[in-house]
Amino acid sequence: MANELEALARRHLVRLQRHTPTRQLLAMLCLAGLLILGGYFLYQSLPRQHTLRIAGSEVVSNRHYLMHILQEEVLPAGVRLHIASASDANDTMARLSRGELDLALMQDADAERYPNIRHIATLPTEVLHVLARPPIKQLSELRNRQINLEPRGSEWREHAVQALEFAGLHSGRDYLEANLDEEALMVLPGNVLPDAVVIASFIPSALVEFLIREHGYTLLELPFPASAPHHLDWGQASQIPAFAYGAEPAMPPRNLLTVGSSLHLVGHDRIDARATRILLHTLYGPALAARLHLPFEEKHLTDSAGYPLAAGVEDFIKRNHPLISKENYDKFKSLGGMLFSLASALLVALKWFRGEPVIEEE
Repeated sequence: MANELEALARRHLVRLQRHTPTRQLLAMLCLAGLLILGGYFLYQSLPRQHTLRIAGSEVVSNRHYLMHILQEEVLPAGVRLHIASASDANDTMARLSRGELDLALMQDADAERYPNIRHIATLPTEVLHVLARPPIKQLSELRNRQINLEPRGSEWREHAVQALEFAGLHSGRDYLEANLDEEALMVLPGNVLPDAVVIASFIPSALVEFLIREHGYTLLELPFPASAPHHLDWGQASQIPAFAYGAEPAMPPRNLLTVGSSLHLVGHDRIDARATRILLHTLYGPALAARLHLPFEEKHLTDSAGYPLAAGVEDFIKRNHPLISKENYDKFKSLGGMLFSLASALLVALKWFRGEPVIEEE
């Protein structure tokens, strides 16, 4: 049966080759296909402009400053970063999963609830700063006081509540919670500011420095275990270095224990792989680190909160792999065999289209 089908195919190919108009039409179609394919590859290699929307943060926050610097650094490489307004964390993640945003900064992951989100990079750790007015010197003295946490709906507000509960302070029972945003804390007169302020930020924080310098707040220690309990698995033991906010007077006078949480850059699963590589080259390049004075460490790049890696991340990781390796040798060998087979097939096709005998009629 197979021999009969092969013989039938040979006879039809020979007859088709003898029909010159049909053969010429097929030749033109193949040539057009090759031109389209070549044009596609050329288009892919041309420089392009990408526009990405990232969920914004409060204007006076360190997150917003990071986005602003990143926005400036990626523009010459062909990425326009638009900082879009955002509300609470859940709304931001929902918009990102729907494709209304391209990028966002977040701490916790919920891959089941938001399946269209991908991990791009892990950024420096944000730490919790607990500031209090004198004469308050320790956490236990915050009972029956007003403590300002971040606005409701933010990830860090929930984390701060849990961290304070771990330290023995329960919202609504041991202290009165306020939820002023960072901009309000910058403009309110000192006599109406709360007794304590809990802020999550990179070190140093412009707002923390402002409250210490202008309103006399001091930093309190918030001990956190090296191995976090299950219900606090978002946190990690961190420190605020001595003299981070001044040497005279010393603030803090020694390394202060506190809790931190890794910040992750995530994106929609349809984000362009080339734009992702540009973002990563910028994030882990020397220019951004020099401007922000933050430790962007590439070794933590894939420390995902729980989302799969975005397109382009693995290509970025492999950029420094050695050219001469067993894996690449096997790839080159396979490529050589494929090119040889392709060249042979092209020679046969060329002879066929020129009307030269390639398949003999039986």
